[in-house]
Amino acid sequence: MAGITVKHSFYYVGQANQKGLEGQYGNANTEVVFDEVTDFFRLNVYIPPEPENKDGRRRKEEDWVTVPLEIPVRYRAILLQHLLRAGAYTVRVVRKDGRFDCFISFPLGDDVPVKKDLPMVGIDLNPDVVAVTVTLPDGNFHISRCFWCPELVYVSHEKRERIAGNLAKDVAEWLKSLGIKQVALEELSFAQGHDTNRLFNRITHNFCKKLLFNRIVVALRKRGIAVFTVSARFTSLIGYFKYSEAYGLSAHQAAALVIARRALGFAERMPRELLRRLSPKEGWKPFELWGKLFGLYKAARKRAVREDRIFRGWSPRNWLSFMFGEAG
Repeated sequence: MAGITVKHSFYYVGQANQKGLEGQYGNANTEVVFDEVTDFFRLNVYIPPEPENKDGRRRKEEDWVTVPLEIPVRYRAILLQHLLRAGAYTVRVVRKDGRFDCFISFPLGDDVPVKKDLPMVGIDLNPDVVAVTVTLPDGNFHISRCFWCPELVYVSHEKRERIAGNLAKDVAEWLKSLGIKQVALEELSFAQGHDTNRLFNRITHNFCKKLLFNRIVVALRKRGIAVFTVSARFTSLIGYFKYSEAYGLSAHQAAALVIARRALGFAERMPRELLRRLSPKEGWKPFELWGKLFGLYKAARKRAVREDRIFRGWSPRNWLSFMFGEAG
């Protein structure tokens, strides 16, 4: 437990093994309690006595102040569930314009396993588009949709927050309308390279991706949809060369399909056509094969730039022909 006090506000971090005035676990100094009789929340705030009066002294009931706590309807269920689990939560109270605002925060962790008998959704995040693909329990493609946000990188901070919030809401509402119960995203990793290799673009794109990730995760969990993360390794490459032409998907939609399949536990075997071209040594594992293809594809893109090739719109077959020096 830790507390921070500044002018016009106070802030306490709770722990799961600490309880307040009424025995509610989660925060020892700012206790949130739900009253089943009145169907309202209240906040118990501990007011420490003067330093000279608290040595060896147990807390007394008169050291507490109880105030009603108004929780917006859309947050009531998720807060009550967290209190019932006796999870830790942080409380910050701020006095502003003659009123007190209470900010309650806690992690929205998922402790449920992936349900392999239900559809899984994969989400591929990009600064200009969020690709969402629904995958059936058998790993086959079901439906996909792109949510575009081309202005996200260029607008001001305030507009960026609003755009990300609205986009996350649209994604979550669409999935809720489909009856989706679980979603997978890639683990955030900003070590990969970018086409421009410019510091500003790299920082901006990473910030937008993290912003979208956080907003979408919160929006999904508020609607009771479980969220899981999977490794981002080769998802775009596998989706592009294995599924984009087969299902008529964009590269981002195909990557989202791979994310969903990975969350369901499917291993991505390399198609026979790619195996024939790569001619792997005996005993090579799938990820080693995809790694070899990744190296060839990366080198081919650099060669195409050097040769002033117009490769925008090239299909996977075009790239394979270019990579392996085939005519046509």
